[in-house]
Amino acid sequence: MMMKATALLAALAMGLAVTVTQAENATREDQMLSHAKVSLNQAIGIAEQQGSGQAIGAEYVSQKSGVGHYDIKVLSSDGSKLVKYRVSPSTGKVTEASNEAFEKVFTRIKPEALQNAPTSLKTAITTAEAQAGGKAINADADRDGDQVRYTVKVAKADGTTEKVKVNGADGKVASAK
Repeated sequence: MMMKATALLAALAMGLAVTVTQAENATREDQMLSHAKVSLNQAIGIAEQQGSGQAIGAEYVSQKSGVGHYDIKVLSSDGSKLVKYRVSPSTGKVTEASNEAFEKVFTRIKPEALQNAPTSLKTAITTAEAQAGGKAINADADRDGDQVRYTVKVAKADGTTEKVKVNGADGKVASAK
């Protein structure tokens, strides 16, 4: 019985440590992004212009040493190429571009559905940030039946994060957790 209690306490302590770490990361990301000269939406615009296409995914990647970077995945206008652009939140400059394998992405969602969705990833991020009251740190396009749905993770100043799902068809919040 003592072994089970010890194991349970150890598991609870580990869970608490992970939760505290996640809260610290969310708070740090919110602080870093509050001081960034370039927002996630601006970085998406830069990457979309560079890639002549539409963003289907974007995230802020934090670095322990300080300011991280944005990774933006852009589908070319003709739907034939997916490129990941790394954008500096300090300068807005593209620091790296690399081709991505997109077969896995498009088993979930078709390029035509993305291109025809009335709501863009940038609009979904704006909606999610307003809903959650923080800064978007991750956003992806996915499928909901035949429609596009965006999932946006927002870091809040209180150290929590909130996932907001936004419908691509009408731009409205589908759910928030």
